This record gives sequence, C-alpha cells and structure tokens, in this order.
Amino acid sequence: MSHDVTDGAQADESASEPNLINLGIVGAVARAMTEHQAAMIAPKVEALKDPLVDAFVKRRQGDLTVTLGGEEVGRYKVNLTRDRIIVGDEAVFDEYAVEKGEYDVVFVRKASFETAVIGRATRDPETGAIVDSQTGELIPGLKFVPGGKPTGTVRWTWKTFKGQPTGKAVLMAALRRGDLHDVLRETPELLPGAQPSARDE
Repeated sequence: MSHDVTDGAQADESASEPNLINLGIVGAVARAMTEHQAAMIAPKVEALKDPLVDAFVKRRQGDLTVTLGGEEVGRYKVNLTRDRIIVGDEAVFDEYAVEKGEYDVVFVRKASFETAVIGRATRDPETGAIVDSQTGELIPGLKFVPGGKPTGTVRWTWKTFKGQPTGKAVLMAALRRGDLHDVLRETPELLPGAQPSARDE
C-alpha cells in the first residue's frame, strides 16, 4: 500500500515539473528568431552611420532630419568628441607630481606571477593544503574550490554540418510546417508569420 502512495506522489511531482524538451524547443525557436532579426535588422539600423560621418568630414554636415509627408520623424546627429586635456607624457607628468608631493606608492602583484603560481599549485589530498607542485612549498592565500556544481548558465550551439547551422534549418522548417504549434501555444509571439527560411540563415 505504501508503495502505491509513493508511486502516486512521484507521478504528481513529475507532472508538476516543466517539460524540458518543450522548453528546449521554445528556447531554440526564440534563439533562431533573435539571431535572424539581428542579422537582418542590425545592418539597416547602422546603415546611415558611415555615410553621415563621411558627409561630416567632407562637407561638415553634422545631422540629417528624416521626414515623411513633410512631417519630421526623427533626426540623426553625428556625435563629436569634446575638447579635453589628457596626460601626453607619463614620465614627465610623474616627475611633476613628485615635485608637488602628490604621489602614491602602490604595490600590485604581477599578473604573470599569479598565473604561474596557480598553474603550479596543487592540493595535498591528506592535509588539504595548497602547495607548489614543483617545490613542495606551501602557498599562502590560495583556496581550493571544488567543481561539479552548476554555474547557473547554459551554453547553446546549433548543430552544424560543414560550417552551416543545419539544426537551425531543421527547426525553422518544422516551425513553418506547423509542427511546433502545440508546443508554442503558450508563446504565440514565436508562432510563424513570415519566418526566416533556411536560406536566410
């Protein structure tokens, strides 16, 4: 009898867990659409930048007003650097600072030293001490952090063949055929209107 109750509890628990396959499909579709939009739209967003900067260099034209039917829609403006003063000769300015008594003495460990020491460091399995694997010297200030714990992030890579994202093409073909409508019912913004084709990718 207790066995039946346990089975029921496990079934309820499984039913309440998210469907990882469906969540994976939703995430893959969203990623494909985001990548497609970035590839198609981003160049158009930046299309005016180089010609307008070039116009400024040649004719000092610093802005462009965009109008529709005589009504202003918006304006592009070339960003310009401001006048400023910076240190041009570090050594000479350092001497000036010393002369004025305005200097700090700062000790910073060399990054190359840290990399080398950590590269040689190992953990003594009996004592847990961190030691130099070449000299056996105890290294103060280092800490062992065990691995195997989730980082809180996941990595995505498309399935590829000869450098082409064939996985994306397969996914988008399924989306266009309507095979994913049931999975994407709760995220209608991902359902196809005019979805990118495999040739767009």
